[in-house]
Amino acid sequence: MEMYFDKDPERQLRELAKKFREDANQATARLAVATGKELANKSWPWGLGKMARKSIEKNVTDSAKRVCYVIKPGNPGLIARLKAGGRGARVKYGTWEEVRPGQFKTDPGAINRHIDKLRAGDTNPPRHLPWSKMIVCSTAAFNKAMTIRRKRIGMNKGGWLGAGVAAARFQAGPDRAKIGKNVANWAQKHRKMGSAREEHPYITLTNFMVASEWLLPDRNAMRACDDAWQRTMSWYEKAIKRREKKWGLFA
Repeated sequence: MEMYFDKDPERQLRELAKKFREDANQATARLAVATGKELANKSWPWGLGKMARKSIEKNVTDSAKRVCYVIKPGNPGLIARLKAGGRGARVKYGTWEEVRPGQFKTDPGAINRHIDKLRAGDTNPPRHLPWSKMIVCSTAAFNKAMTIRRKRIGMNKGGWLGAGVAAARFQAGPDRAKIGKNVANWAQKHRKMGSAREEHPYITLTNFMVASEWLLPDRNAMRACDDAWQRTMSWYEKAIKRREKKWGLFA
């Protein structure tokens, strides 16, 4: 997934950059860095703070359990029966429901594909799905699926952060915009999943994660870009005031 930035930004940002004695290219690079950070933040699930990782992991698990009936540990007889394709096995899902052939999944990849299909990009699926749309899995298989799912999310967020870090190299002079080491540091090990390049008249941020588009709905991407714009404008306004206070008004 790619994001493009015109290297001649709108008049308001261009004028602020000029007042700070920077050119349009520098302003665009700042905007690209801020956008990489915001795209990571707005990718599903949201969150970049100190407690974000635990919150994200909980959200991932809770959301998955809306479409997966997870058999608790300590019931090996039922698991063995389901693996053998035994008909007539029932589980309590409000009422007692029969597990249909093919409804029991043991492959973590198949579990995740079912979750993706049922959620269809919706981060908040219904609390109670019809039994016909549910799948059944063991706790061990479910946990393996969640490990894959969490890594996918970390790779996606890390890709956008990496793109922002790469865009930061297009800046010159002091006071350069940075992603920051403490921003989603648990995802930054995947920064190689992202890149940025300068091509007249654009700066392009690229996330190589295959699920990046699915994990970043259009409405989230638009909000990320808007927030990055506002943050960049605010940074310039505050930086100008700091400089004016220190050195006096610009000539």
